[in-house]
Amino acid sequence: GMKNTVDVCRKCQIEWYKKHNLFLPRYNFKCPRCGYEQSAAPSIFMNMGLNRGCGSCMKCKTFLHLEIIDDMHGGEMKAMLWDEYLKKESIKN
Repeated sequence: GMKNTVDVCRKCQIEWYKKHNLFLPRYNFKCPRCGYEQSAAPSIFMNMGLNRGCGSCMKCKTFLHLEIIDDMHGGEMKAMLWDEYLKKESIKN
């Protein structure tokens, strides 16, 4: 299925970074629901230039939309509740 394909691609990406003695960058963000501070590596889409990602808070498990902001100064991610992100996007379109 799709999940396995994504997992394989992610493993290849991590191996490429290791092979070239590079670290996989991580970006800090705070869960908008519970305030837990955590970090995440960029998604495959982010690495391809599309600044979109998603994941769940490690503490409260809320599903989040993630975007990289201020990458020129070390960078961090902006987290938004998934439902709020969908509403924002539907208003734009």
